Amino acid sequence: MELLVNPASYANALELIQLGVHQIFLGDNQFCTRNNCHVTLAEISEILNLKKNTKVLILINRFFFEPDLPALDEYLNKLSQMKIDGIIFSDFAVNQICYERKIKHKLIYNPETLVTNYEQLPFYWDNNIQEVCLARELTHREIKDIGIHKNQMMIQIQVAGYAYMMHSRWKLISNFQQTQNIKENLSQTKLYLREISRQEPSIIFENDDGTHILTNYSLNLLDVLPDLYTYGVDTVRVDSFLHNANWIMATTKVYLEAIQHINNRSYVQTLVKKLPNDKYSHGFYHMNKADLVYLNQTENVYE
Repeated sequence: MELLVNPASYANALELIQLGVHQIFLGDNQFCTRNNCHVTLAEISEILNLKKNTKVLILINRFFFEPDLPALDEYLNKLSQMKIDGIIFSDFAVNQICYERKIKHKLIYNPETLVTNYEQLPFYWDNNIQEVCLARELTHREIKDIGIHKNQMMIQIQVAGYAYMMHSRWKLISNFQQTQNIKENLSQTKLYLREISRQEPSIIFENDDGTHILTNYSLNLLDVLPDLYTYGVDTVRVDSFLHNANWIMATTKVYLEAIQHINNRSYVQTLVKKLPNDKYSHGFYHMNKADLVYLNQTENVYE
């Protein structure tokens, strides 16, 4: 099992390399979104020269339209000439260009919410994808089932950081400002959206790619890391979007220590107290059908 972390900056990427993290991912914001670490091709080259044993992955998780394809093609062509360790993508345009150009970099598919069962995996494998990121909405039974049937496919799961909920290309916050005659510029600002049916508000954030909604809690699957290892999870990911370098370093140190003692369950569980003071949740990991409720009839539950 390896730990994958998104640095907060170029300098933080070098700190993580010095710490000995297994993998980092970073990217150019022209081609990715919800990314803490914006780097140019020149900076990627510098990081590759300094990476030691750390694998360097490039995030390309935007969705692309026809006018975007020439720039994407050029970017992938330039990356093909660099010794990166893989590409994390969401749009199959990336996979198609890599196929047409015979680019041999490892391809990691992360559609955020779509990889939910093992019957999908042969399709991805046949399309030259070596690793997939599982949806966050899976329970431990579903993760275990996928691990049993993954065959050659590598599987990845987010274990820390805010959980992605929704992305709209509409500028929802800007539109709200205009209709409500709000003078303050709220774009690029972390705001909170409260729904009647949820105890916790959600984070809502707008950037050039549109509007993003994330949980107000951080996922924390540290204490079940031994289970994920047993289930066959190959990579666990710390998503640092909207977190700072101090949080990233503190969280990374704890997860690295946990992986080093992955076969000592009781020791791993004691490490939870070392994590930064934050709102944490297991997400859907322990959820049962009886926990699911109708939003409009909260007194009824599924049998």
